Amino acid sequence: MASVKVTEGRLRDALQRLLEGKPVRVRKSGKLSLNKVNNEAGLGHSYIHKFKDFVENEANPAIEEFNKNYDPLAEKLKSEVAEDLSEVDKLKAKLKKEIGLKEQYRKERDEAKQVNKILEQQNSSLMYRVYELQDEVRSNNIVSLSNQN
Repeated sequence: MASVKVTEGRLRDALQRLLEGKPVRVRKSGKLSLNKVNNEAGLGHSYIHKFKDFVENEANPAIEEFNKNYDPLAEKLKSEVAEDLSEVDKLKAKLKKEIGLKEQYRKERDEAKQVNKILEQQNSSLMYRVYELQDEVRSNNIVSLSNQN
Protein backbone atom coordinates (compact mmCIF):
# COMPACT_ATOMS: atom_id res chain seq x y z
CA MET A 1 0.00 0.00 0.00
CA ALA A 2 2.88 2.34 0.74
CA SER A 3 4.32 1.89 -2.76
CA VAL A 4 0.96 2.89 -4.28
CA LYS A 5 1.01 6.15 -2.31
CA VAL A 6 4.63 6.79 -3.29
CA THR A 7 3.82 6.22 -6.96
CA GLU A 8 0.78 8.50 -6.77
CA GLY A 9 3.00 11.13 -5.17
CA ARG A 10 5.47 10.77 -8.04
CA LEU A 11 2.61 11.22 -10.53
CA ARG A 12 1.33 14.32 -8.71
CA ASP A 13 4.83 15.82 -8.60
CA ALA A 14 5.34 15.07 -12.30
CA LEU A 15 2.00 16.65 -13.22
CA GLN A 16 2.84 19.73 -11.16
CA ARG A 17 6.27 20.10 -12.80
CA LEU A 18 4.70 19.82 -16.25
CA LEU A 19 2.02 22.38 -15.43
CA GLU A 20 4.70 24.78 -14.17
CA GLY A 21 6.76 24.19 -17.32
CA LYS A 22 9.76 22.76 -15.46
CA PRO A 23 9.95 19.10 -16.51
CA VAL A 24 12.96 16.99 -15.62
CA ARG A 25 12.64 13.92 -17.86
CA VAL A 26 10.61 15.10 -20.88
CA ARG A 27 10.63 18.12 -23.16
CA LYS A 28 8.40 20.95 -22.06
CA SER A 29 7.25 21.78 -25.59
CA GLY A 30 3.97 20.47 -26.92
CA LYS A 31 0.63 19.65 -25.43
CA LEU A 32 0.27 17.78 -22.19
CA SER A 33 -0.85 14.14 -22.14
CA LEU A 34 -1.11 11.23 -19.74
CA ASN A 35 1.88 9.65 -21.43
CA LYS A 36 3.97 12.77 -20.76
CA VAL A 37 2.95 12.71 -17.09
CA ASN A 38 3.79 8.99 -16.96
CA ASN A 39 7.23 9.53 -18.52
CA GLU A 40 7.96 12.55 -16.33
CA ALA A 41 7.19 10.45 -13.26
CA GLY A 42 9.69 7.87 -14.53
CA LEU A 43 7.17 5.06 -14.64
CA GLY A 44 6.91 2.15 -17.06
CA HIS A 45 4.84 2.15 -20.22
CA SER A 46 1.20 3.17 -19.49
CA TYR A 47 1.63 2.58 -15.76
CA ILE A 48 -0.41 5.73 -15.06
CA HIS A 49 -3.60 3.92 -16.13
CA LYS A 50 -3.43 1.73 -13.02
CA PHE A 51 -4.36 4.84 -11.00
CA LYS A 52 -7.89 5.48 -12.30
CA ASP A 53 -8.84 7.90 -9.49
CA PHE A 54 -5.77 10.03 -10.14
CA VAL A 55 -6.33 9.99 -13.90
CA GLU A 56 -10.06 10.85 -13.74
CA ASN A 57 -10.06 13.32 -10.84
CA GLU A 58 -6.71 15.11 -11.10
CA ALA A 59 -4.80 14.45 -14.30
CA ASN A 60 -7.47 14.68 -17.01
CA PRO A 61 -9.02 17.99 -15.78
CA ALA A 62 -5.58 19.57 -15.36
CA ILE A 63 -4.45 18.34 -18.78
CA GLU A 64 -7.62 19.62 -20.48
CA GLU A 65 -7.23 23.03 -18.82
CA PHE A 66 -3.57 23.22 -19.80
CA ASN A 67 -4.23 22.20 -23.40
CA LYS A 68 -7.09 24.76 -23.73
CA ASN A 69 -4.68 27.55 -22.84
CA TYR A 70 -1.81 26.09 -24.86
CA ASP A 71 -0.62 28.39 -27.65
CA PRO A 72 1.88 26.75 -29.99
CA LEU A 73 3.04 30.09 -31.45
CA ALA A 74 3.87 31.56 -28.05
CA GLU A 75 5.59 28.32 -27.11
CA LYS A 76 7.61 28.47 -30.33
CA LEU A 77 8.74 32.04 -29.57
CA LYS A 78 9.76 31.05 -26.06
CA SER A 79 11.68 28.03 -27.34
CA GLU A 80 13.49 30.15 -29.96
CA VAL A 81 14.68 32.56 -27.27
CA ALA A 82 15.69 29.60 -25.12
CA GLU A 83 17.47 28.03 -28.10
CA ASP A 84 19.46 31.23 -28.63
CA LEU A 85 20.57 31.19 -25.03
CA SER A 86 21.22 27.50 -25.12
CA GLU A 87 23.17 27.92 -28.38
CA VAL A 88 25.71 30.03 -26.49
CA ASP A 89 25.83 27.39 -23.77
CA LYS A 90 26.25 24.68 -26.40
CA LEU A 91 29.15 26.56 -27.98
CA LYS A 92 30.78 27.11 -24.58
CA ALA A 93 30.48 23.40 -23.79
CA LYS A 94 31.86 22.50 -27.21
CA LEU A 95 34.82 24.85 -26.73
CA LYS A 96 35.52 23.43 -23.28
CA LYS A 97 35.41 19.91 -24.68
CA GLU A 98 37.78 20.84 -27.52
CA ILE A 99 40.24 22.41 -25.09
CA GLY A 100 40.13 19.30 -22.93
CA LEU A 101 40.69 17.06 -25.95
CA LYS A 102 43.63 19.17 -27.10
CA GLU A 103 45.24 18.89 -23.67
CA GLN A 104 44.67 15.15 -23.69
CA TYR A 105 46.16 14.81 -27.20
CA ARG A 106 49.22 16.89 -26.23
CA LYS A 107 49.76 14.73 -23.17
CA GLU A 108 49.46 11.54 -25.24
CA ARG A 109 51.85 13.00 -27.85
CA ASP A 110 54.45 13.85 -25.20
CA GLU A 111 54.14 10.39 -23.68
CA ALA A 112 54.53 8.79 -27.12
CA LYS A 113 57.63 10.88 -27.79
CA GLN A 114 59.10 9.79 -24.44
CA VAL A 115 58.39 6.13 -25.18
CA ASN A 116 59.86 6.53 -28.67
CA LYS A 117 63.02 8.06 -27.19
CA ILE A 118 63.42 5.13 -24.76
CA LEU A 119 62.88 2.61 -27.58
CA GLU A 120 65.48 4.37 -29.75
CA GLN A 121 68.00 4.17 -26.90
CA GLN A 122 67.31 0.46 -26.42
CA ASN A 123 67.54 -0.14 -30.16
CA SER A 124 70.87 1.68 -30.36
CA SER A 125 72.34 -0.26 -27.46
CA LEU A 126 71.14 -3.57 -28.93
CA MET A 127 72.55 -2.72 -32.36
CA TYR A 128 75.91 -1.91 -30.80
CA ARG A 129 75.82 -5.22 -28.88
CA VAL A 130 75.09 -7.06 -32.16
CA TYR A 131 78.08 -5.32 -33.74
CA GLU A 132 80.30 -6.38 -30.80
CA LEU A 133 79.13 -9.99 -31.04
CA GLN A 134 79.71 -10.06 -34.80
CA ASP A 135 83.21 -8.71 -34.32
CA GLU A 136 83.90 -11.31 -31.66
CA VAL A 137 82.68 -14.12 -33.89
CA ARG A 138 84.86 -12.88 -36.76
CA SER A 139 87.96 -12.85 -34.62
CA ASN A 140 87.31 -16.37 -33.30
CA ASN A 141 86.59 -17.88 -36.68
CA ILE A 142 89.91 -17.19 -38.26
CA VAL A 143 91.23 -20.31 -39.78
CA SER A 144 94.81 -20.43 -40.77
CA LEU A 145 95.66 -22.37 -43.81
CA SER A 146 99.09 -23.74 -44.05
CA ASN A 147 100.93 -24.54 -47.16
CA GLN A 148 101.71 -28.19 -47.22
CA ASN A 149 103.84 -28.80 -50.19
